Amino acid sequence: MTPTALYALIQSDATAAAFFAAGNDTACAVRCGVIAPPIRQRVAADRIQEAASLNGMWGTLKIAALNTQLTDPPRGAAIAFIDWVEAGRPLDMDNTAVQTMAATLVTYSLATAEQIAQLSALADTPQTFTAADVGTARQEGVSVNGVT
Repeated sequence: MTPTALYALIQSDATAAAFFAAGNDTACAVRCGVIAPPIRQRVAADRIQEAASLNGMWGTLKIAALNTQLTDPPRGAAIAFIDWVEAGRPLDMDNTAVQTMAATLVTYSLATAEQIAQLSALADTPQTFTAADVGTARQEGVSVNGVT
């Protein structure tokens, strides 16, 4: 996050703004970590497989992939998902093709919307800030707004 964006985030939250105004950059940085939107990132294949195993989706997909009597879709989507993960490729949960594959799995009852949401949530990476970041944002606020 740029210093300008961090300054705007601080000003948008009463608690962060109060810490900022009091000069408590450490507390302000902690608060910003709480209120800042997460950054979406690719998810490591082992994390996807672990979560899908724990929520029951992985077993269902393995069974579907091995069932030669199953039509395509959904068998192809199950195979594609498993192959991608077992190859160790990180998954971009926001990619249109991944979302289409996930929708296919849900449509054909190989996964639930909740299971897919659990996998998608793995892409959320919290933002962290330091007192130095807040200090830099403070200087940005001074240079943009002429305030201290």
